[in-house]
Amino acid sequence: MIKIKINDYSIVASQIENSLLFIVQQLKLLVSMTPIARIMFLLFFPACLGILAQAIYGEKLTHQLVAMGMFVFCIEQSRMAVKDLELVKYAKKQVKDTRVNIFYQITIITIITELLGFYLSSLWLGWGSILILLSQVWFNLFANIRINIVDKVNQLDKVVVKSWAISERSPVLIADFTGLLLVSLWMLNIASLWISWGLFSMVIVYCSIKLTIFSLQVIEENFQVSSSKDASG
Repeated sequence: MIKIKINDYSIVASQIENSLLFIVQQLKLLVSMTPIARIMFLLFFPACLGILAQAIYGEKLTHQLVAMGMFVFCIEQSRMAVKDLELVKYAKKQVKDTRVNIFYQITIITIITELLGFYLSSLWLGWGSILILLSQVWFNLFANIRINIVDKVNQLDKVVVKSWAISERSPVLIADFTGLLLVSLWMLNIASLWISWGLFSMVIVYCSIKLTIFSLQVIEENFQVSSSKDASG
């Protein structure tokens, strides 16, 4: 039985509603997805549903908040898995660089560990969250390159492989270790209400930043395409 008062927990209810709408939209897009996107969707989707059940039917608000954060994070990580695998697939066709093969292996291990963590979160939220965060530490420690596709305006799609220094990764690693600490304290019931709000807020801020960056990139690409057409016309 759900023990949530709408007036008190409107933020959680709003996030659940938005997440359900996202799921419906993803189902509609499933047919038009690329093979990689379709596979990732089918792998991550059951785990997302399991975590969403934890968010809805959790007996305590602290449990619901952490579960809701993991649910949103599961959606974001499935998107990132598709993005990374698509980039690697395209990069392998364009460049011969052993770093790309290493990056691919690291990405696969990360995705497998993430999936184990998300499915574990459906049963034991705390331990599953720790495994998820450990997968992020693994990736951000050893994925020392970035793959970018440039010059999309002229449809050249040039692949650029750049080194990703540990100093550039340090803010993300600090966030990962902070998350591990907070989840550990939450499992020990130390200031669980404040920590659960903190974890939930961290996920929302993280996903909002990623969404903003993605939106700005789309706007920039559309502007460049529009400018190119105007110049050619």
